Amino acid sequence: MRATLDQSFADFSECLTEMPTCDPSILEATRAGELLDGNVARINEWNAAGYTVMDRDQYRYVIEAVEIGNDLTTANALVCLADGSKLIEPGGASDGSDLIIDDQFVSGRESWRLQLSADGMWRAIAAPAVGATEESDICPAA
Repeated sequence: MRATLDQSFADFSECLTEMPTCDPSILEATRAGELLDGNVARINEWNAAGYTVMDRDQYRYVIEAVEIGNDLTTANALVCLADGSKLIEPGGASDGSDLIIDDQFVSGRESWRLQLSADGMWRAIAAPAVGATEESDICPAA
């Protein structure tokens, strides 16, 4: 379960840093349903706009709890995220420098829902926010 989440975050981060040429199909290995659909739409939108992400090393997550459902095919994980990466348009400013689209630091928790797929792989299907987001790192040490 934790390995699926770790891979899911790694794949998404890799995709973000490869924009504007990221192939969002790499997300299908660890995501499905509404989460996959939303992420693919966002990546495609950002690819089309020519955006990329910088300072992804300023992103971290902590899996705080994992609970497998009684049916053994569903699970929930509480994940704390702290993101200081920047969405930019390379060369997009009027002077030819990079245009910062979003550089807001955010931190908060999400409830990741996972489902065991027919192929025997766990996939994240939703990740709604839990509580408010903050402008400082609220996540515990890993």
